[in-house]
Amino acid sequence: SLSGCPRATFAGKKGKLSGDEILNTKFKTSDVLENDEEIKQLNKEISELNESNSEMEAAMVKLQSQISTMEKNLKNIEEENKIIEEQNEALFLELSGLSQALIQSLANIRLPHM
Repeated sequence: SLSGCPRATFAGKKGKLSGDEILNTKFKTSDVLENDEEIKQLNKEISELNESNSEMEAAMVKLQSQISTMEKNLKNIEEENKIIEEQNEALFLELSGLSQALIQSLANIRLPHM
């Protein structure tokens, strides 16, 4: 400034922007708007992914529950089959003993001669 005051000089420079500075400011504003749109789009995608993940996790929990139920049912069926096999073996032994007794009884019977 004419007075030689450094503050007056700074204030004068501060108020004046060149054409390049104005264009840079406009581009920066445009960049901010583009970045804002990109951020909104990314946030939307993140929300969609979070929702999808939640659905997948719920499906996994449901499947794990179904698998657990099936495993319990299989174990019960295996235990029932083991009991049935033991009963079958006992019945087979009893049948075998009765067959031997019948054969011995029939061996002692004398048939009349004809």
